[in-house]
Amino acid sequence: AESSPPVTPSEVSPTDAVAVIEAHYRDLVDLTAKVVQKNFLKSVDKIQTFDGSLAIKKPGKLRLEYTNGQTIVIDGKEAWFHSTKSAQAIRRTFKDFEQANIPVAFLLGAGAIREDFDVSLPEAGHPLMLDLVPKRKGAAMKKLRLLSDKTGRIIQMIVFDRSGNTSDIRFSDVKEGVGLDDQ
Repeated sequence: AESSPPVTPSEVSPTDAVAVIEAHYRDLVDLTAKVVQKNFLKSVDKIQTFDGSLAIKKPGKLRLEYTNGQTIVIDGKEAWFHSTKSAQAIRRTFKDFEQANIPVAFLLGAGAIREDFDVSLPEAGHPLMLDLVPKRKGAAMKKLRLLSDKTGRIIQMIVFDRSGNTSDIRFSDVKEGVGLDDQ
């Protein structure tokens, strides 16, 4: 029997690459991770860095606790923003990660990327980097760049908005299937 030749990176299509990520997150029940988020604000030419811990449980639940005392909680229908500094909580209806300006919430819908985005491979020979452009007209986001490992786990995402700002989010110490409770 002839064995098929090994697949070279140039033969990977955006569809193959995104399918691996979608399959990974479709099967995922929950995860915890450390997060470092760097927001580049073009108008003031400044980078703000936030770090914290993330917990996600499907369907639709997310908790992000930053070390600066800010906490974001999504319960499936609403997003809560709490700050210990200002001792206030803000509640908003949660439609999608972009409208709520919560980039990490993208992971909640990462099992069905192609429904909402056109996908391309920006760099030949880098099959684990994908550029996602929203299909929805009037989206605030210009582009979302994903970097994944070979298993389809997203290790970095960069959000490019229409004003030239970026949010660069890196995930580390990722644990999946940890059995989180709803709290």
